[in-house]
Amino acid sequence: MHTASSARNENRRPRLVPTLLLGAIIAGVLGGVAATVLLNVQHDILRLAEEATRILLPDIQAEVRTVVNLERLKVFGEIVQHSDDPAERREAQLAARILAMDAVYEKDASIKHQVNQVYGIIERMATYRAQQDAVRRPTEPAQKSLPDGKVVLANDWQEASAILENLVQHLSVDAAVTVFEGSARIARQAKRAMLVVVLVSGGLALLFVIMILFVQRAVVQPILRTTYGLKQIHNQPSVLRMRRERLQELDDIASAVGAFGAALSQINERTADLEREIAERQQAQAKLVELATTDSLTGLHNRRHFMETATQEFERARRYRMPLSLLMIDADRFKLINDRFGHHLGDEVLKVLAMTGQRQLREIDLFARLGGEEFAILLPQTDFVDARVVAERLRQAIAGHTIDTEQGLLNFTVSLGLASLNPVTADLNDLLRQADVALYQAKQNGRNRVEPAVIG
Repeated sequence: MHTASSARNENRRPRLVPTLLLGAIIAGVLGGVAATVLLNVQHDILRLAEEATRILLPDIQAEVRTVVNLERLKVFGEIVQHSDDPAERREAQLAARILAMDAVYEKDASIKHQVNQVYGIIERMATYRAQQDAVRRPTEPAQKSLPDGKVVLANDWQEASAILENLVQHLSVDAAVTVFEGSARIARQAKRAMLVVVLVSGGLALLFVIMILFVQRAVVQPILRTTYGLKQIHNQPSVLRMRRERLQELDDIASAVGAFGAALSQINERTADLEREIAERQQAQAKLVELATTDSLTGLHNRRHFMETATQEFERARRYRMPLSLLMIDADRFKLINDRFGHHLGDEVLKVLAMTGQRQLREIDLFARLGGEEFAILLPQTDFVDARVVAERLRQAIAGHTIDTEQGLLNFTVSLGLASLNPVTADLNDLLRQADVALYQAKQNGRNRVEPAVIG
């Protein structure tokens, strides 16, 4: 009877060590699956980010460069149409020709054709204005009424302006759609990673609760029963005896504790590896974001980041009627520096320009390299008067800086165009255009100067 009862108790008692091992295996497998899925998702996110940096970012930069060129082409066309200075018209025509020959248009035959069409109109206007200057009598007033041919050219320029505006709008929409699609793909992968984390966390929590209930039944209760039996033996050693199954339970508990400790150690190791891998992936992703928004040479913001942030600042300033100013900066005679001292020294000039500018600006000011030797500074909450003070201080600081070279000390200067938000400013591109025209005027007026934008 006693043997049969013991056998039944043995069968009813849960198999402690195998069950704990099974729980540890399930937890390990679940953690491993979660780690694999998360690593795959993180890999997809990094791949998409790398694709955005390697493929999408150059395309966006090319589109932005095209937009800027088109805006400049429009400005030079207006100079050819309206300026009474023959030298200024010739320079504007030459600049328009250089812009029309830019290799950035080669990727799209339609854009190239339309740009050539616009330049053809500019060239016809320049020819017509030159003929008018040649036949004009000295006694005629400067503002003589123009014949019908000038009216026809003015109508052609209106058509050319419409072409340029349509191209700019089309390219801006394409760039925005490209950025949105790339961000959406990365966001979907991040959402998938969050879903995996939630599901795995729920599964581990459920497994943890089950294991607690099992340990309570298979470990805690036998320990309590065994402790109670030992107390009885201690109090009445000649009357009570410890049952054999109680001693067996102690052996099972000891074996289970050892196996459970080993399983916990494996889980901790897997968890630590997973956390370390996730941290490395996050650091790599943050590095990719930094590369996508930072100019590698100067450490300043790049054109893409500047346009995104400047657009937000412009809308905020216009909404709350706050002052906002923009500086366009260009290194004077930079090509001559490259030709004489080498491109490595030209890079050093750009670095010095960036470093000097950062020392003169506030934390809220947005300083970016737009490309080549061209820089831009957005000055939030700064009106025209204060912005001009900043521009002059920056110009003097750069002009006073020297670079030691093998051929002696090198001094370089910059020209600055200043534009401030005003009631007639349509958008950020309009503000950029005003500052760019002012920069061009500073170059024409002798360089190493600050030229304000003319509103009207």
